[in-house]
Amino acid sequence: MSYQVLARKWRPRNFAELVGQAHVRQALTNALDNDRLHHAFLFTGTRGVGKTTIARILAKSLNCEQGISSTPCGQCGTCMEINEGRYVDLIEVDAASRTKVDETRELLENVQYAPTRGRYKVYLIDEVHMFSNSSFNALLKTLEEPPPHVKFLLATTDPQKLPVTILSRCLQFNLKHLSPEQIRNHLGMVLEKEGIVFDTPALGLIARVADGSMRDALSLLDQAIAFGGGSLREPDVRSMLGSIEQHHIIDLLTGLADGDANALLSRIAQLAEQAPDFAGVLAELISTLHRIALAQAVPGVVNDEMADRQAVLALAGRLSPEDVQLYYQIALIGRRDLPLAPTPRGGFEMVLLRMLAFRPHSARDDTPPRPAAAQPTPANHGASQQSNHPSPPTAPPATDASRRASAMADVRSQLTGKAKAAATKKTKKPANTGNAPSQPIAPRAMPPAIRQNPPPQDQSPVTDDMPPIPDYMKEEIPPAYGNTRASAAASAATAERHETLAVAEPAPAAIVPAAAIEVVPGPDEWESLATALDLKGVNQQLALNCALTSRQGNHFTLSLAPTHAQLLSTARENLLREALGQQLGETVTLSINVEQTGNTSPATRQKQRQAARQRQAEASIEQDHTVQALRETFAAQINPGSVQPVD
Repeated sequence: MSYQVLARKWRPRNFAELVGQAHVRQALTNALDNDRLHHAFLFTGTRGVGKTTIARILAKSLNCEQGISSTPCGQCGTCMEINEGRYVDLIEVDAASRTKVDETRELLENVQYAPTRGRYKVYLIDEVHMFSNSSFNALLKTLEEPPPHVKFLLATTDPQKLPVTILSRCLQFNLKHLSPEQIRNHLGMVLEKEGIVFDTPALGLIARVADGSMRDALSLLDQAIAFGGGSLREPDVRSMLGSIEQHHIIDLLTGLADGDANALLSRIAQLAEQAPDFAGVLAELISTLHRIALAQAVPGVVNDEMADRQAVLALAGRLSPEDVQLYYQIALIGRRDLPLAPTPRGGFEMVLLRMLAFRPHSARDDTPPRPAAAQPTPANHGASQQSNHPSPPTAPPATDASRRASAMADVRSQLTGKAKAAATKKTKKPANTGNAPSQPIAPRAMPPAIRQNPPPQDQSPVTDDMPPIPDYMKEEIPPAYGNTRASAAASAATAERHETLAVAEPAPAAIVPAAAIEVVPGPDEWESLATALDLKGVNQQLALNCALTSRQGNHFTLSLAPTHAQLLSTARENLLREALGQQLGETVTLSINVEQTGNTSPATRQKQRQAARQRQAEASIEQDHTVQALRETFAAQINPGSVQPVD
């Protein structure tokens, strides 16, 4: 008798032998035992997860000579013929080779006839997504209302290609990937019954490479047994799969933990002598990093399937969780980009060197710890007097964010000290130069940014002697929304006031409260704000069709044209108010008046700009020399509406 491959020899014969897919097994078992059978079943999933196997078991359960049940006997003529693939009432169809509608019609012509031997005539259509649209249309009516003696079992790896009309007529079962543990345990059982000597780590290697497919795992097992001469040993399996021994991965991770680039490159050179698949090496590295992360979270869940549990636990103690997550992410991205590298070895080296380069400072043993706060210097002596308590010796090293915050605090202290000195200087009466008395300067209106966003009451007022803000601090200050020209004009006005005050000191002028000044920002400012709001649909249309009448402090008064009054409702007005407050970072109040005003809404301005661009595009086409030549020579005409502006 010829040799039968393991994938066929150990195919499950009943639901009890089925590996995984408990949700499918439970549903079909209950349906068979309670006689609640549908006429069409659809099994979906990737290759090798049991779609055809489950369909054949279901066919045996329906036609077993002992009766319909979830446990076919397996000994009767029907069960044996189905196992051997020669049962007359089980019609297996490969849809990939029968895609034409004529073949489908020919197949369905025999549906009306009763089964020859069994209770049901079972149609098993594999890869049904390969049917053409005409074939699906021919199948629809029969699939929806088949004769009582017919059952349809459909299987596919790509259910997205099936029409919805087919899906709605079937009971659909989505088969899952098998886990490496399930595959490894099943392979171990097969080898024990076959009487073959094996290494447990070798089974783990095959289970991971199978990628959730039991058929692929059994095929690889056949190949590995032949490669090893009748036994299954880890070195042989690694050599067959092109993978490397696990201790090489441990050595690489140890070099990362030591931060030793020389050791890493030396170990990579040793690996290169074995001509490995560096993509596979990265996959092994990622898998080991995953196990290290598990060991750091729950040490008990780490198994010894690769005979490296102690080494994994040791690395989990040496590496910080942050480093492990960083290395894992870099390895994932590096594996994706490895085909783009000039050589696989060079790409692999860059991945490991990138891990060293991006290690946090706190994880580098050769980096001295930084102090938690900067030491006081003559420049910030005034600020250091306010907090002269030394940092505790056990404080962790300062990060980039903390050092930046400390530097910002020092600069703010310097500005505060200079402002106080300037305020003290202003209390002294300046000496008059010459006989001309000093002329007071008329108070000016505050810049728009200050009027719209007045400082809180508990802050010190802005003085004219405040030093300019350094360039590296300007990124910390969020710009006010609106036209940047107004901000530039305000800055120029402030510089002019500095020069004027250096000549003559004015008398203190009364400051008008910001809440008492009614500000009407320009249409550009309101359009920028309305466009930036986090609103969608009708709520966004309401904001764009409103024009800003005035703004007094945090109260906005808007006008809405009567032609758009249907956009206004209490709920939408509340959403607009909340969006304004969220955008400005403060609580605002809002009132919307339905009236016709001279103010222009953002929607109207956008339409005007679009119309101007359309006119400009049409004028450009009209003035084009080629178009004019075509008109003169061939009496050509431009189709109305065919000219569109290019963004």
